[in-house]
Amino acid sequence: MKGMGTIEASENTRKRPVRAVINKLIQAVTGLPMLPSQRVRLHRFRGVSIGKDVFIGAGVLIDDACPEKVIIEDKVTVLARTIILAHATYPNHFQNVIKNKIAETRICEGAYVGVGAIILPGITIGKYSIIGAGSVVTKDIPEYSKAVGVPAQVVGEIDKTLIL
Repeated sequence: MKGMGTIEASENTRKRPVRAVINKLIQAVTGLPMLPSQRVRLHRFRGVSIGKDVFIGAGVLIDDACPEKVIIEDKVTVLARTIILAHATYPNHFQNVIKNKIAETRICEGAYVGVGAIILPGITIGKYSIIGAGSVVTKDIPEYSKAVGVPAQVVGEIDKTLIL
C-alpha cells in the first residue's frame, strides 16, 4: 500500500518549511551548554510562550512542529531532558484507530517538572504543582499537586501556605 507506515508532515512544516528547519536547528542548539536565560530566549524565538523567571534545563525538547501551542507561565522550572509535546502524529495506516492531535499544552505558574518527564499534547499542569522525574503526564494535573509515575498519578497535595 502506498504511504503505508508514513507520517505526514505537519501543516506548519508544509506551509513554512524554512521556518520548520530553523526551529529544528534552534531546538538542537538549546541542548548545548549555555545560560538558562539564553535557552529561554531561543525557545521564545521558536514561538514558545514563556513567562518571567523561567528555568529550562539542557536537552529539554519542546514541540518542534507546533511550538506556539506550548505555554510556560511565570516561575516555572523544567529540568533537563524533559519532553513537552503539543502534537502527536500517527502513521497513515492507523488513522482509523487513533487520531492525530494538536492541542495547547500549558505549564502553569510556579510548576516544577523533574528530569526526564514527558508531557503529552493538550495537558495542563496546575499552578505550583510538582511532576516527578521520569513521569509521563497523560492527563491534567490539578493546582498544588504532586504527581509521579508512568502514567503520572497525583500522590499528594502541596500546602499553599508553604509556597514562598
